[in-house]
Amino acid sequence: MMDRFPLRVLIADDEAAIRSGLTEAINWSFYNAQIIGAAENGQTALSMILKYKPELAVIDIKMPLMDGLEVIHRAGEAGVDTRFIILSGYDDFALAQKAIRYGACAYFLKPLKIGEFEDELSHQLREISARKNPGAVGANVEALLRSSRIFFLNQLIANEIRGAEEIERRAALVDLRWLSESWCVIACSAALPAGEALSACLKSAAPVLNAVYPDIRHEVFLYGEDVLVSAVCVDKASFAPLRAALTAAMADLKAKTGYRFYAGVGKLIRGAGQAAVSYASALRALSYHLYEQPGDVYDDTIICRKEPSFNPDTISCERFVTAIETADTDAVRGLCRAYVDSLFFVELPPPDFLRAMCLSLLSAVGVQLRARHPDYNPPGTGGMENVRKCNTVSELCLWLEDGILLHARQYQQMKENADPVIRRAKQYIHDHIDTNIKAKDIAAIVNLSESYFTIYFKQKTGWSFRDYVLAARTDLAKALLSENRLTISEIAAATGYQDYRSLSRAFKNVTGFSPTGYQSK
Repeated sequence: MMDRFPLRVLIADDEAAIRSGLTEAINWSFYNAQIIGAAENGQTALSMILKYKPELAVIDIKMPLMDGLEVIHRAGEAGVDTRFIILSGYDDFALAQKAIRYGACAYFLKPLKIGEFEDELSHQLREISARKNPGAVGANVEALLRSSRIFFLNQLIANEIRGAEEIERRAALVDLRWLSESWCVIACSAALPAGEALSACLKSAAPVLNAVYPDIRHEVFLYGEDVLVSAVCVDKASFAPLRAALTAAMADLKAKTGYRFYAGVGKLIRGAGQAAVSYASALRALSYHLYEQPGDVYDDTIICRKEPSFNPDTISCERFVTAIETADTDAVRGLCRAYVDSLFFVELPPPDFLRAMCLSLLSAVGVQLRARHPDYNPPGTGGMENVRKCNTVSELCLWLEDGILLHARQYQQMKENADPVIRRAKQYIHDHIDTNIKAKDIAAIVNLSESYFTIYFKQKTGWSFRDYVLAARTDLAKALLSENRLTISEIAAATGYQDYRSLSRAFKNVTGFSPTGYQSK
């Protein structure tokens, strides 16, 4: 076991929770290291250090029988070449200074922040490994250094690290001193079909972005699940060539994957403390991919800074509500397109403004319908999360159309449920879906002539009687196909068709798929 993990580590602390926490919370094998013991007092810690000569000891200053400073001092006198990381519950700089004079390489206050501790740990073990194996730093330690860099950069762009000195210290530990120079954040994403995993797609794109910066210091990493981030050491002089290389990379990624990729370039900054500023500007520039500009690389120069004159509170939705009440779907689509066009107070208005105004209209329509019809229960709007999935202006317009038409369907459903004739007709259709349903049979039940019933059904539901029955059978067939329990012939019988051929023809006319094709898609 010792041969597999040549870097030996001792943990010494009088608190059992600290000993077990450090032992279990850290993947020591990933560091190419092994815990050789956990001591609860200084005397035991010194005995184990003298016996096993660990490369690293994580030791508390205040312990029974012998304090940590004394352990460090005696180990040094005995000629043991162990590195020490000091833990202390006391914010006492004098103790820290004394520990460093005795040979401690780092000093941490309790409660311990595991992320910061791992940064220091990776630095120390990397140096130990390099010293033991000159010219051949262990692959695991290199991998850990990489993960430590990514952890640090994630915290930087999230603005989670406070204090210039702490940022500088952490940057030095993970070999990112170039962050003190001129650099920027670049954010990249892609437009994928529903159901595709964006994070996996972006991870596969990382090598292409790495190739964009062959001679430039940089880091490429996934931030969250939907943004691939590049931190790139660049200045104004090399900004234009970088943009050209990014444009080529977006085209290369599209050719390789078939998906549209786009990048937002953040502001040039100097110093790691401005990382969140550059990232925010990169995201803002990235949002302009809605306009599908040539090259699909966006920077600060595209951002609209003119204030819009629109106010969501003044949105007029009267014509939308009238179109919904009259079941005029063509009018709804035309109104949606006209509304989106009206939002272009400049050539490229802020994308979030367009999204917010579409969301506001959708909400206002629901409020107006509820005011006119107290029994109306508006559906959810989908929220900003869903509207952000629109990657073009056309998709945004379709999203708005779908939302307004959902109001229309919900409103129509409310009317139908309030109409006893329609309610009884629908119930009959669903109860007899496996039979040869005829309009005259339902007309007799509701005491209307067949011709008047079909006209009435169309007026109230917006569906012809035949189309409604076909849609009901198709919906049931979809559900049964998804369950994958019945044969196609059995599904045909359950949905009122004479044989599977009749089902297949009708199903394909409605969905564009054969039943087996729908089942396997």
